[in-house]
Amino acid sequence: MTPPVPVEPRPAATVILLRDHVDAGGVARLEVLLLRRSADTPFVPGAHVFPGGAVDAGDADPGWDDHTDVDDERASAALGIDTGGRAYWIAAMRECLEEAGALVATVDGAMIDDSHPVLADEDDLRRDLERGAVDFLDLCRQHRLQLPIGDMAYVSRWVTPEESPRRYDTRFFAVAMPAGQSASADEWEAVDARWWSPADALDSWQAGRIELIEPTVESLRLLVGFASVDEAMAALRSVGERTP
Repeated sequence: MTPPVPVEPRPAATVILLRDHVDAGGVARLEVLLLRRSADTPFVPGAHVFPGGAVDAGDADPGWDDHTDVDDERASAALGIDTGGRAYWIAAMRECLEEAGALVATVDGAMIDDSHPVLADEDDLRRDLERGAVDFLDLCRQHRLQLPIGDMAYVSRWVTPEESPRRYDTRFFAVAMPAGQSASADEWEAVDARWWSPADALDSWQAGRIELIEPTVESLRLLVGFASVDEAMAALRSVGERTP
């Protein structure tokens, strides 16, 4: 019997949102956002994951030259590819908005917060983006938004095993959660959003209380031991060419 031909992996991007948090005891710690995927989703149902998804054609639009701080050449070089790399970085930011409700974007050099008009009807905006009724680039044009790709760090690359019916070639990035914004699940692909210390998330996984997939486990292990966002981002940027 001829073995089945493996499914070609689809380009995808995932973003690890980081924040500094002081707990009830006054202890400061680094936290990451994990979304619990709906049990009805076809890919890793019920698992706790970082926001992410497939790269769309619009993520590679040349018009992004006017709305990012990094061109495709530099963004591609940071990923170790010849061309088309910036689309991964843009997809990570788009998925961050769609799935987690966080928009990492600036106007006149200042990071926006929840008071910005673009986030006034955030739930409707996220649904429209997810179903393709709103184009992310057009949204940035309308509100004069810039995506600060240079603030992100490239973390790793994961490719779904050949035997999987759905396969993704996924680039993982990390970025600080914008101050003055709140994160939430989209209530469609993800049904819960919660901030965790990397160590607590791994402990809950090892105890069988939550489900994690290998890329999430390894990413969390990479972050254990860092005390702050600045410390974690500095370490990620120091590993090879991790920023464009």
